Amino acid sequence: MLMRLGILLVCVFFTMQHSVIQADEVPREDIVVVRDIPYRDAASKSCRLDLAMRKDLQGKPRPGIVVIHGGGWISGDKSSFVFSDRTSPANIVDFAKLGFVAVTINYRLSTEAPYPAAVDDCLCAVRWLRAHAKEYNLDREHIGAYGNSAGGHLAMLLSMIRTDSGLGKEGPYQEESGFVQAAASDSGPIDMIHQARDSHVSGVVKTFLGGPAEGDRLAAYKQASPLHYVKAGTPPLLLIYGVSDLQVPIVTADEFVLALGKAGVEDVTYHRLAYVDHCPHSLVAIPGLQKTIDEFFLRTLMHPETAKDVKRWKK
Repeated sequence: MLMRLGILLVCVFFTMQHSVIQADEVPREDIVVVRDIPYRDAASKSCRLDLAMRKDLQGKPRPGIVVIHGGGWISGDKSSFVFSDRTSPANIVDFAKLGFVAVTINYRLSTEAPYPAAVDDCLCAVRWLRAHAKEYNLDREHIGAYGNSAGGHLAMLLSMIRTDSGLGKEGPYQEESGFVQAAASDSGPIDMIHQARDSHVSGVVKTFLGGPAEGDRLAAYKQASPLHYVKAGTPPLLLIYGVSDLQVPIVTADEFVLALGKAGVEDVTYHRLAYVDHCPHSLVAIPGLQKTIDEFFLRTLMHPETAKDVKRWKK
């Protein structure tokens, strides 16, 4: 039984002074899905997204969510997260029902273009969303990102990288920001050097970053690591990891959470699931995690005024 359901350890850096936020959900038939929208120039046919939103565009602008697929940066497709006929983990139709403008994106895989193409594409997709805010009644100041596995890695980078990182300098809509205000990672790699040297997917990591973690290439490994960008002021993070994961060693998530704490990051939620393998939400499908993700984005994006109730625990 334990092997099937897992044991949950939730570490939070904050306490909340309010009740769980409820969404004004609408039926599935009130959602429209637009598929295969190009979000950048003709650099690649991969750079397309699917968008789900409410048919009614009236009312105040709605926050956005960008869903990024996994696949080791060498495979995967946005179609994993858009279903109109059923519920699935991180389904953009379900996010749209909650009131978000939700997109799921494809990006250039490492078999097509070397790092940092995938990161640049994700940043460009967020910029595209902001550039089209009026068209989709989007709240351009409140956009979040969710990803599983490699997608979780990219989602964290969207929330953590700095303007001086050297990333995101190519592609259109440069007048817009490609950063997001909250991120959720379902087993996203955190420390790329550790991934290349001590994980069961070191080969795909080396393919993604163009070779082993040594010499001049170490700089790219650090640039691609969310761990490298830990600092006070990091946007809210939701981290979901399995202790039995051989692809993303749990020690990297543990060390990441400790580093975030030492830096004074206020809003971090860490779900550390014992006896659970890679991607507890999207692949293992542990019950209750979709509600956790929904509530995280409702709190941080739909109701950002609740930030004043986030109080870091202190001894």
